[in-house]
Amino acid sequence: MRLLAHIATTFLVVATLFASPLRAETAAEFYRGKTVRLVNGGAPGSGYDLYSRMLAPWLEKKLGATVVVESRPGAGMMIAMNHTWIAPPDGLTLMLAPGEGAILAKLTDEPGVRFDLTKFPIIARVNTAPRVLIVNPKLPWQTFADVMKAGRPLQIGANGKTDAVADTSAILCHAMKMACKITIGYPSSKEFAYAAITGEVDATILVDDSSARYSEGGQLRALVITAREHSALMPKVPTIFEAVPDKMDAEAAWWLDFREDIRKVGRLLIVPPNTQTDRLDYLRKVTREILTDPVALAEFEKMNQPGLFGEPDEMAKIITRVLGGGLTPERLKEVKFVISEKYY
Repeated sequence: MRLLAHIATTFLVVATLFASPLRAETAAEFYRGKTVRLVNGGAPGSGYDLYSRMLAPWLEKKLGATVVVESRPGAGMMIAMNHTWIAPPDGLTLMLAPGEGAILAKLTDEPGVRFDLTKFPIIARVNTAPRVLIVNPKLPWQTFADVMKAGRPLQIGANGKTDAVADTSAILCHAMKMACKITIGYPSSKEFAYAAITGEVDATILVDDSSARYSEGGQLRALVITAREHSALMPKVPTIFEAVPDKMDAEAAWWLDFREDIRKVGRLLIVPPNTQTDRLDYLRKVTREILTDPVALAEFEKMNQPGLFGEPDEMAKIITRVLGGGLTPERLKEVKFVISEKYY
């Protein structure tokens, strides 16, 4: 009888194990103890590299993982985008991506782009900022109207044709019917800002936090915000709509608003296509918590790298609107010409 009872008990235990499948690992459990790569396309010391290194400890704290920052500079950050496109979709590769530059690279059919931006899962927009035209202070231009009356081409320094500096410059020059010459090939914002400081070029365009540093130090002079809204960091700098001597015509306004819509995408945190849904959702949750945490945001501000959270669905809508057939063939052709050819 004892033997029969033992056999029966054993049978019940085995049956129970088979009847109750093992609990699936949660995304939070998956990340604990793992190594996550945070890729960026900036050179070491560039804005993207610095922002990645600032974000990494917060991701480590939330994920319980080790976050390794990996810079892959080159081709206006498109090398890093191509790398992330084919990375394993296991949730262990993230990228701080140039949303604006990636949109424009696809829009203009830039050679070497091997990704479909609309298929990158977006975790969040982590940052975006107004752009400012800044000039060498030794030049006699005190206002943007002075630049428009200069009587010679405005020399602008940038990295690549779709680096968010050159293309913003090209659209600004086209909208304002200005003579401009854009020189590309500078490795990063540090180099083309220095070129403007030394007089190698007249000007460049930078985000407002960088522009504020150069302006406050007297190295460069801020002339105009390239959109409709003022900068909170530089409230006395006029917008382009305030700075032009005459009322903005509809065509000029279209160009400036078109570029500003793309600017709102800013810096995106993305993962490779087909990343497992539960891990993507968890990364979105964690990133939203970081970018809405007053303590984290205050720390980012102190490091001159402010955070500005953007919902992934909202960013995806802008990308789809621009790349998904929102432009007529004629307008698309014109955009490509202005950004890729007109000022080079």
